[in-house]
Amino acid sequence: MPNTPSSATLERVARLVQPTPLASLSWIALRTVSATRLIAVCARGGRDPLVELTRRLGDVTTARVFLHFANLVGAYWPENVQVMRPCCCVLSPDEMTLAVMADCAASGSREDFSAVLDGFVRTDRHEELYDRTTVMIAHLQ
Repeated sequence: MPNTPSSATLERVARLVQPTPLASLSWIALRTVSATRLIAVCARGGRDPLVELTRRLGDVTTARVFLHFANLVGAYWPENVQVMRPCCCVLSPDEMTLAVMADCAASGSREDFSAVLDGFVRTDRHEELYDRTTVMIAHLQ
């Protein structure tokens, strides 16, 4: 019998492929996606993201915490994180996942956080991602 995805998995995939407008995000999710896009722009241009994040996020500590979060996401993601251009008003599926992760961490919902990552990121990595996301959220607020 072939391995068929569950209905919950299919529903989650369907939500990810629907274009989600940037304007529908919470404030914390919007900051998370915007900072992630800024890192991508810096990487493409060969610029130091710490300098740009410090300007945008207000202080070097918050910028470093965000870079630490982004590096962990990059290490644990199954492929390169795909982000849209800064001017784009819709989210990529990866950006949508990051936005939901940020919202779940901000609300303190470990179960929902893990549910977002189930089948995508190895389960043994969820706890560290959750912890790093909550620290990042605390600095962004």
